[in-house]
Amino acid sequence: MSQPFRVLCLDGGGLRGIYQATYLQTFVDRICKVSGHRGETDVGRCFDLIVGTSTGGLVACALATGVRLSRIKTLYETQGGRIFPYQWFRSLPVIGTALRILGAGNRRGEHCLRVALEQEFQQTTFEDVYAKRNIALAIPTIDMARHASVVFKTRHLARLNGRDDQRTIVDACLATTAAPILRSSAALTEPGSNVRVVYVDGGLWANNPSVLGAVEAVEILNHRNEHDRPIELFMLGSLPAQGGEEISERQRYRGAIGWTGGLTALQVSLNAQAVGYDYMAKKILELRKGSMAWRLPAQCPSVELQKYLKNMDDARPKVLNALSRQAISDVDYLWAEIEKNSPGPKAFHTALERCTNLVKEQTHV
Repeated sequence: MSQPFRVLCLDGGGLRGIYQATYLQTFVDRICKVSGHRGETDVGRCFDLIVGTSTGGLVACALATGVRLSRIKTLYETQGGRIFPYQWFRSLPVIGTALRILGAGNRRGEHCLRVALEQEFQQTTFEDVYAKRNIALAIPTIDMARHASVVFKTRHLARLNGRDDQRTIVDACLATTAAPILRSSAALTEPGSNVRVVYVDGGLWANNPSVLGAVEAVEILNHRNEHDRPIELFMLGSLPAQGGEEISERQRYRGAIGWTGGLTALQVSLNAQAVGYDYMAKKILELRKGSMAWRLPAQCPSVELQKYLKNMDDARPKVLNALSRQAISDVDYLWAEIEKNSPGPKAFHTALERCTNLVKEQTHV
């Protein structure tokens, strides 16, 4: 039986990409410790297709290009407070909301983010990724000129015209992470032209990109005439804050102030997608024999961490450290599920274990 076609989908969520990077790095470190492998594993090579939105898009690009997860974690720790300036004020309920509504620090934050991204990815393009790594990559965003959903892609299908071949990974990260209110929109020059296009965060339509990942994987395998090859799709969230509120009769008529200038509506959208798209991705892959979609488990955050999760732009060291601690604890939980021989955890372990073994074999050659 052929190896499954493995897909990793990474949700958006502000600075919570540090949770995803720590989760993946901790898990593969556990595998290496058991197997006796030394050195950092190239986690991106464990997957055939990687899809990521917003902060998950940044982590996805790191995996696809071979940038070490430890470097991405350091980026969040050292640059997070510069990408989202005025951290102390942002932590205050009323003043923080006012800063976000006014867009304070957005211009400075965009500059800091671009510099940090260029240090990691240089001028790497989508064409470089697929030619050198043979990893398919898909990054959602929105074209503001048309209010249209857009997906930046490697040319992994014959029908694709190479539109994104010369698009840099840096530009893709700027576009998919451009969260309205929290960050500036991304003004990019389209490859091969002088046309300027403004993009905003793909999380507005695909914060949980699992449906995109499922559809893309099916099309890739159909194009290759690998109709019987199973798909294993893994979803890694960004520890979203538990949503929900009791709406009083008076609140039903609230306006912009009641929605905190749109911030609450944005959070509702992100939470609703997390649930709805999980369900749809699983249903899509149920139609394909032997395939599965599975979300990597996360435990309920502590009361303190739940308080921090209310703001996606909170880059204070104690918050980032709490997210990393939670990721390590969640990997402990996942490891326990593997011991129970549960299908989803076992498949994920097999995918990353195989990748680690390939690195060991290449080291010994």
